[in-house]
Order: sequence, then C-alpha cells, then structure tokens
Amino acid sequence: MSVTTIDSRRAGMSHRGLLTVLSVVGLLGLAFIAIAAMPYYRLDPDTFRTYWPRRWWLLTHITGGVIALMSGPVQLWLGLTDGRPRLHRKLGVVYMSAIVVSGLSAYYLAIHTDISVVFGAGLAGLATAWFITTGLAYAAIRRSLIEQHKEWMIRSYVVTTAFVTFRVFVAVLDITQLGPTIVSRLEIASWVCWAMPLLITEAWLQGKKIFAVRS
Repeated sequence: MSVTTIDSRRAGMSHRGLLTVLSVVGLLGLAFIAIAAMPYYRLDPDTFRTYWPRRWWLLTHITGGVIALMSGPVQLWLGLTDGRPRLHRKLGVVYMSAIVVSGLSAYYLAIHTDISVVFGAGLAGLATAWFITTGLAYAAIRRSLIEQHKEWMIRSYVVTTAFVTFRVFVAVLDITQLGPTIVSRLEIASWVCWAMPLLITEAWLQGKKIFAVRS
C-alpha cells in the first residue's frame, strides 16, 4: 500500500470524524434555538422578564448569536477541509458580521444588567473573548497564516457555543444546588460557560502539537 493511499485514508477518516462532530454541534444548536431562542420572538413580556425594557437589544444579541451559531459548523467544515474557498470567504463575512452585532449588544446588556455586576462582567468577558478570537482569526487569514486561522476559528466558534453551554451550566447548577441563590448560579455560569470550554480547547490544540513530537 502506497504512502499516498494511507494518507488519503487517514484524511477520509479525519473528515468523517469532523463531520460527525460538527453535525452533533449543529443539531444541539438547532435544539437550543428552538427551545431557548425562538420564544423571545413572540415578544411576550413574561419571556423577557426584567429584560423587557431592553428587549430590542436582547433580540439583536440573540439574532446575531443564532446566525453565528448556525453558520459556524458550515464555516468550520469548509475551512478545515479546504473546500469551496469562495463560499467559505462569503460565509466568513456573515459569521464575523453576526458576531460584531451580537457582541456589541452583549456589551450594552452587560452594562445595563439587573442581575449583578459579576454577571455583567462575565457577559462582557464573553463578548471580549468573542471579539479577540474572531479578530485574530481574521488577522491570520489576511496574512495567509492558514493554520493559525484555522485554530483561531475553532476558538472563536467554541466561544460562540457559549450560548448553549450557558444554559447547560445553569441547569446543572440548579439541579445540584451549587450556589446559594439563582443569582450566584447565574454569575458562575456567565464565566464558566466560555472560560472552561476555551481552556479545554486550548489544551487540545496545544496538546496535539506537544505529543506529536517524539521525545
């Protein structure tokens, strides 16, 4: 068996694994949108609760987040498999634009939150991580640094999925009753939902490089 054939098989297996992961992420994103995001578009004050006076800011944030959440898996698939570069570039503009819109509205919501300063700081930290990871992905591709671009796009999308992981962490904290009040649990989730996945992603990206080198 030739080296080319072995490499092709390995690439095929890698692509199938990537497709499986992105498909699962996409399905989880769709479930999140149906359960957690769509109810806000009914413009029911009971759904918005304390955010009703800032409903248009919240809807802007949600809309941008939904676009980024659903375009991300396709964008990553095209980028990581080097497929359809023209579509990849156009979808990249959509993805980045959605993040700018959602991120800026997130800053407004963080500053004007009724929950607590710690919760608002967590949301502001998330928006900042979103801008930094996406901005560095853009800067890398503008300089033709392909591998760095791919890595920063992975980090960017991990931050994007904080829309989903926030809800998961809040549910887990509620079930386990970690934290004396709902406010304290929201504060914990506002930081953990993006910081922990980003740390795990960084360990995975750098760990691959470390263990690829034979001692």
